[in-house]
Amino acid sequence: MRAPAALALLSLLGSCGPGEQEAPSADPGTETPAARPTRDVLDATLAELGVSRREGVLSARELRGNRGLLPGELDGEQGNSSPEGVPATGASAEPGAEPLDPEMVEFRDGLVGMVVSNPRYLEAATGDVAAAVTELAPALAAGLRELDRPAEELKVLAQFARSAPHAETAAALAELSAGHDDPTVRAFASWALIASAELEGSGAAVPALLRRLKYEKDTMALLWAARALAAHDNLSGLPTLAAIAGAGVEASDAANQQLYEVVRLNTGREDVTAEDADRLMADWAAGKRSRSSAAPSSLRGEVWTLISDLSGEHFQLRGVDDARFILSRLGPWAAAELGAALEDDDEYVRLHAAQVLERMGPRGEGAAPSLELALHDSSDGVAGAAAEALASVAPAAAGAALAARLDEAPPHEVRVALIRSLGRTDGPPVELLLTAFEAEGAPADLRLAAAEGLIAAREEQACLPWLASAMTQRFGDPAGAEAVVGRWLAGIDAQDPDLGHWALLRPSWEDLGPRHAIIHTADQARERRAGRAQLLVDHLRALPGR
Repeated sequence: MRAPAALALLSLLGSCGPGEQEAPSADPGTETPAARPTRDVLDATLAELGVSRREGVLSARELRGNRGLLPGELDGEQGNSSPEGVPATGASAEPGAEPLDPEMVEFRDGLVGMVVSNPRYLEAATGDVAAAVTELAPALAAGLRELDRPAEELKVLAQFARSAPHAETAAALAELSAGHDDPTVRAFASWALIASAELEGSGAAVPALLRRLKYEKDTMALLWAARALAAHDNLSGLPTLAAIAGAGVEASDAANQQLYEVVRLNTGREDVTAEDADRLMADWAAGKRSRSSAAPSSLRGEVWTLISDLSGEHFQLRGVDDARFILSRLGPWAAAELGAALEDDDEYVRLHAAQVLERMGPRGEGAAPSLELALHDSSDGVAGAAAEALASVAPAAAGAALAARLDEAPPHEVRVALIRSLGRTDGPPVELLLTAFEAEGAPADLRLAAAEGLIAAREEQACLPWLASAMTQRFGDPAGAEAVVGRWLAGIDAQDPDLGHWALLRPSWEDLGPRHAIIHTADQARERRAGRAQLLVDHLRALPGR
C-alpha cells in the first residue's frame, strides 16, 4: 500500500503540526470542540515495556533479498560463517547468557549427525531430545541460529524443536522463519512453530510470521507460515491457505488439509465443509474469532516497536509499510493499543494508526471511542482518516458521531472524508448525501464522495449521469469516478430484480479496461474512460421512462 502512504504524506506536508491548527467555527459566534490534547504516548509506553525504537536504515543485502527485515530484527548478515551477534558453536545462546554446556552441544551435534546420516534414527533422536529438553534447549536454540549450517541440519534441528517445544527454541525458530535464505528451511521453521503455540510468550512469533505473508514467494513456506499463525490465534492467513488450496499447484493438497485442520480445531467438529471455512474467515474479519481479549504480554513490546516505525522521527517507507501490514492483521486485542496511539503527539503515528484501524475493519471496533475523539484532531488528515476508520470498524454505530461532526462545519478535507464515511455506514443517510451531492457549487471531490454513498444506498440514478460526465473530464478525479462505477458494477448480482440489468454491462466494461502489464498514456487512459462513460450513458438512455 505504498501509494496511500505517499498520498497521506503529501497531505500532511502542507498542514500545521499538532496543536498549531484549529478547525474553523461553525459561525463567528460559536466555538467548535477543542482538539484532544496529545502527549508522548509512544515513548512513555516503550519505556514502560522496556523496549526501544528501531534505529538505522535497511542494508543493501536486506533490500536485495526483499525479506522485509528491519535493523535489529535479525542480528548480523546472513551467509557469514560467524555473523556478528549470532553465537558460534559453544558460545552462549544470547548476549549476556550463560555459556553453552559443551556436553549439550556435543549431544546436540551427535543427534543431528545421526539423523542426517540415516533418517530412520529420527524417532529415537526426538525421544532423547524430549527427555533432556530443559538442559538441551539453549544448545538447540544456538544451533538454529548458526546460519552457515547446512540446510538439512537446520531442518533436523527444527524437527527436534517441534518434538519438545521450549521458549528458547521457539524464539530461534521465529528468526529462522523470518529470514533464512533457503525457503525449505523457512517452511520447516514455521511448521515447527505450530507446536510452540501453547508456550507462554509464544505470541512473539506472530509479527515474523505475518511478515512472511507479505514477502514470502515460496508456496510451501507461505503455507506453513499461515498455518503457524492459526496455531498462534491469528487467522489472517486463512485466505492464503484457501487460495493455495484452490490454485491447483503442488502444495494445494497440503494447503487444503491444513485449512480444514484449522477449521476443525476452531469449530470442534470433524465433519466440516467449505462453508464452515468461509464462515470462519468471515468471523475472524468481524472480530469474532480470537481467544485473546487483551494484548498478549509477549506481543505488546513488539506492537509498540511497530507503532514506533510509523513515527515521523523514524520515517522509512519500508518500515512504515511493513508496520501497517502487520498491525492491521493482528487480533481484536490490538485495537486498544492503536486507540492509545491515536493520542500520541506525533502526527504520523496518529495518521497511520487510524489508517491501520480502517484496514482492520470490525476487528478494530474496540478503538471506536478513540476514533470518535480523533474526529476533532488538530490535523485535518488525521481527522479525515479517523472518520473513514470509524465507518470501517463500527459501520452500524458510526453514523451519529460522523453526522454530528459534519454539523460543526469542519474544514473541507474533513468534510469530504465525513461524507465518504457516512456513505459506508450501515443504512447511509440518503437525504444528507443528496444534499451534499446536489449543493450548488459543490466541489468535485465532495460530489464524488457523496456519489459513492448514494450508489451504496441504491440511489444510483441520482449520480450515474454525473459520474459518466466526470469520467470524461480532464480535471477533477476522472479515475476516481471510474473506480467508483467499476466497484459498483463488479458487486451487482445478476439475479437482482432491480439492478441485474446493469450486470449486462460488465463484459463490455471489462473489455474497455486497462490491459495487464501495459502502461497507458494519458490520452489512452482518457479514451478508455470515455468509452466506459459512453456505455453508462447509452444504458441510462435505454432504461424505461428515459
